Amino acid sequence: MIHILMSTYNGDRYLTEQLDSIITQTYTDWRLFVRDDGSSDDTIQILESYASKEPRIALIQDEENLGACHSFERLLALSEGADYYAFCDQDDVWKQNKLALSVAAIQQEETQHPDKPIIIHTDLQVVDEQLTEIAPSFWEYGGIHPEILDNNVHYRAICNSVTGCAMLMNNAARKVVLPFPSTVFMHDAWIGIRVLDQGGVIVPTPTPTILYRQHRA
Repeated sequence: MIHILMSTYNGDRYLTEQLDSIITQTYTDWRLFVRDDGSSDDTIQILESYASKEPRIALIQDEENLGACHSFERLLALSEGADYYAFCDQDDVWKQNKLALSVAAIQQEETQHPDKPIIIHTDLQVVDEQLTEIAPSFWEYGGIHPEILDNNVHYRAICNSVTGCAMLMNNAARKVVLPFPSTVFMHDAWIGIRVLDQGGVIVPTPTPTILYRQHRA
């Protein structure tokens, strides 16, 4: 079972495309937990409509505006009981094999590193607001070298190579990353550093699994 964690904030423009891409995943053993962080547009209405039709979608609503990092922290804290956890942005589109590919990769690593915290993360395809390709590889586009950065905690402290929405982590990783320090700015950077600090491993998978939407300034 995978728990997918999505934090939303005024995301009604692209949210339906992301939700549709989750529902049509070839890997079907998942639940989506969504926490809204104070939207004033139609985000809540869209989420309620999807949740009413899809029993695997659960909405977590409270009154606090936490910001993305700590909204994801709350989702992770509230959604225990899965084998794996995936973070999800509100405006991307997942390729249909995203979860299947990531699960296969992390299970292979678990046979080699039993009981260790493990993170799998994939490359991403960079697209514009209309999903037109900007670059086939986010790693190449951004000059990111996971083979150098991933398993050196000192490098990771100054350059994060793991994009949160492209990450899948096991339950052992979840246990060591909670709670987040109050000073943490980005959840993915903290999770990567903490997993390495606790003897875990981070494994890059070069296949892009997400249409990673970039917005005009």
